[in-house]
Amino acid sequence: MKSGRGPKTKPVLRSIAVILVAAALIRPVQDFIDARAERGEQPDLLFFNSPSLVQKMALGFEPLLADFYWMRTIQYYGRRDETGKRRQSFDNLYTLLDITTTLDPGLQDAYHAGSCFLSEPPPIGAGRPDLALKLLEKGERAHPLEWRLVYERGFVHYLYRKDYAAAGKIWLEADRIPGSPRWLGGLAAMALSKGGAEEIAIALWRRQYQEATNEAVRDNARDHLHSLLVKRDLAALREQIERHRAETGSFPPALATPRDPMGTPYTYDPRSGRVDLDPASTVRLVDTP
Repeated sequence: MKSGRGPKTKPVLRSIAVILVAAALIRPVQDFIDARAERGEQPDLLFFNSPSLVQKMALGFEPLLADFYWMRTIQYYGRRDETGKRRQSFDNLYTLLDITTTLDPGLQDAYHAGSCFLSEPPPIGAGRPDLALKLLEKGERAHPLEWRLVYERGFVHYLYRKDYAAAGKIWLEADRIPGSPRWLGGLAAMALSKGGAEEIAIALWRRQYQEATNEAVRDNARDHLHSLLVKRDLAALREQIERHRAETGSFPPALATPRDPMGTPYTYDPRSGRVDLDPASTVRLVDTP
């Protein structure tokens, strides 16, 4: 009586064995990397940095391996508090993203979140908007009808490269993609007119905050959005105080201050005319242009 296992079964079993061995090696390899980091050595360590090589080693399990590399990318970015141990901040971030998206071009979150990780200046990100653009362009080649990738390429040009004309032209491209939202055309027009830069930045970060699926990207967008709103509020309040002073020669004895984005009223000192964010506020301020 035949066992039922033919010649075709052996390659499958060999592939499963390879995957099990690779999975068993993940933890010790990661422990080795972490041990080097704890000793103060360079934590930016990759054993394989060629997307094509990793793809050949995947043996048909590309999506599974892509998930592993994407998880590794998130962990790598999440260790940004260790930037003092790195010779270069996030030196391997693009390589990890490149490998992930080569293994699984359909993993769109890697393009969206990855471009943010790459664009943000240190210590929050890699400070490499050029690589963010390269990653997004790769995503666009894989997903030519995905307007969000084109929109985010304009986002990088506008916020990180300060190239407003390029951003406007790219948003016009996105506006022509079937299914894209109607607000893209207006955004492009504002960018090309070089007017209302602060309002455009607020709109961009609000959109990023509302649509982000990655927690780190969402938190980053929230902090930028809140910082811009605080900056706008304080500028309006200081203008109001100076106007009163010009008219009366003194600071207002009282000021009805609005609440910051997290719900805490701004502080006002009538003796100095100073208005500011309350130290008890939970708003996390970041540098904004």
